[in-house]
Amino acid sequence: MKISAEKECPLCKGLGWVQDKNGVKKCTCMYSLLTENIFRRMNIPKRYQNKELSNFIINKAYKHDLIISKIEEYINSDDYTEGKGIFFVGPPGVGKTHLAVSILKEFFRRRKIVGLFYDTRSLLFDLKATFDGSASGREILEDVVKTPILVLDDLGSERLSDWARDILHYIIINRYNELRPVIITSNIEIKAKKVESDVKETLEERMGSAIASRLSEMCQIITVKGQDMRTSKLIQLQHGK
Repeated sequence: MKISAEKECPLCKGLGWVQDKNGVKKCTCMYSLLTENIFRRMNIPKRYQNKELSNFIINKAYKHDLIISKIEEYINSDDYTEGKGIFFVGPPGVGKTHLAVSILKEFFRRRKIVGLFYDTRSLLFDLKATFDGSASGREILEDVVKTPILVLDDLGSERLSDWARDILHYIIINRYNELRPVIITSNIEIKAKKVESDVKETLEERMGSAIASRLSEMCQIITVKGQDMRTSKLIQLQHGK
């Protein structure tokens, strides 16, 4: 496979193979190519396959530049080997999933680590549909527990049944114990920041204090603010822009 001229690797000149003392071997650049097969292995939806840190729209008024700096620092550190992850919290449409997917892709490019993406509701649906002792249900759960980097998208977006809560407890506790990081996006805080009569429901209330405590320890909390990009695009379409 010949690499396009604008992305041509200086080591292999776009051929994908290099010569060393032991013969011909695959060039390191080939391990950085995000192919359809890699997207399938990481379970990244088509809508997010083109999302990168480089094309995240930065608005300094919302301190997006600082968020990108924190993400770069995390990717380039060894914090993930100690089970440290990130908890992105903010309203819908501000780019939390964009950032989470970008982290997965950069871990593959820079460290050759193949992680796994799951929308939380889709994960619970897939498990419930197969969780009758079948091999497929056990395989999904094992993949989620053991993947080196896990993205759980939209955690806590709805009230959980006892079964769903138990499954998420199992996943998070196992990853916590085995020092495997999780990247989470959510519309609600892990814990209430202060006591208020109108405080929104938290993950602690929906999932329990034990899980909230573990997530607080496992994850750096990054608040993402901004305009709802989905609504903005809809308005532009309605006005023919």
